[in-house]
Amino acid sequence: MSEQWKIELTGFLNMAQPQKIIWLSKLLFIISMFARDTYQVGTDQVERANELRKYNELLHRIATFQLEIATEKSIRKPDEQFFLMLAEAVDEIGINISTLLSEIGRMK
Repeated sequence: MSEQWKIELTGFLNMAQPQKIIWLSKLLFIISMFARDTYQVGTDQVERANELRKYNELLHRIATFQLEIATEKSIRKPDEQFFLMLAEAVDEIGINISTLLSEIGRMK
């Protein structure tokens, strides 16, 4: 995991439940915006179906983790394990981590 993800994880670990849910909501929003680039501009045609599927799987994992936090599920993936998965998935898709974290930070 990169230093940037480690710093973000440290901040996440110090957040209360509502702040974690908000952070994950921002993450979902930004990643869904990035996924729009898999479509052909001005149409409903998907240009990069494999990449879109990776986005979809990542969004599903984030949403599941968010729901587990929101419902205070007693047995769930540890935050550290989630961030490791997140870092790997973001890297595999080719999302620039600096851009992603910057966009999350800009959202109010």
